[in-house]
Amino acid sequence: MKINHNPLDFLTTKVQETIADTQNLANQIAAQVQESATVVTAWVESAPSSIVGAGAIATQEAFKVAQNIRFENLPTQLQFKFARAGMRDGMRNVQEAAKVFESIPAQIRAQGPEAIRNFCQDKDWSHIQAYVNGGGNEAANGIFEYFWVNRQRGGVDMTAEELAVAKKVLADAAFKAAVVEIVGATIKGAIAAAVIELVFSILENSLLCVEGKITQSELVQQVATATAKAGIAGGVMTGILLTICMIFPPIAALLGAAAMPLAVAGIGFMGIRAWEIFCHSDRLFGITC
Repeated sequence: MKINHNPLDFLTTKVQETIADTQNLANQIAAQVQESATVVTAWVESAPSSIVGAGAIATQEAFKVAQNIRFENLPTQLQFKFARAGMRDGMRNVQEAAKVFESIPAQIRAQGPEAIRNFCQDKDWSHIQAYVNGGGNEAANGIFEYFWVNRQRGGVDMTAEELAVAKKVLADAAFKAAVVEIVGATIKGAIAAAVIELVFSILENSLLCVEGKITQSELVQQVATATAKAGIAGGVMTGILLTICMIFPPIAALLGAAAMPLAVAGIGFMGIRAWEIFCHSDRLFGITC
């Protein structure tokens, strides 16, 4: 075995190996960056339709949430129900009736009158300190719980354990209501974004197919891929906005107002995209000639 005792040759070899390793690392990083850029570019291309779909659905749902959680927007029959809930005689004033209504989790109230009626169907407004023991009819002295639990208790004060169980029932109902609302809005947002992207993608790729830049099978594949990506993005965006609305229902109106500029921005981008499609068509078919 021949051993190279020349220090200069040894150093030169090491330098060359280091340069080669550095070049390989740089190539790997460049490949990763290019792959990430491709993903981002693809998302940006479908972003307008996603933004429009998500913005429109989120705005609609957010304003609906903001409207539903207000007592004065309830049908008169439901207002009367909360004014009479748990009362032996007479009725509460409007302020106390509103407080009883607001003791229902906001996530349930956000779904509107029908959801509120369904919630109240198997529940009583129960006195925490029993009426016969001096408990008042003010909203602070009551909680909604299953009617059979309340009626079986009779004229006895609620224990701390019973109060905790009633609160858990409300929390579970609130969670289920929030999940149902978010899933429904997410599906709507995904469909809206997918439909918008489907139209644009068909137009864009059909022109490329006419030019011979892609085949018919590639046209179908690209349309399907773009539509799926837009649908996923639109659904995710809508779901995030509605999740915030359901966690913090009182600020739904603000989030609805924030969603509107998103939709406007998306429409602006779509206008640019539509103009580009028109210009492309004009070059191919001489529409303006």
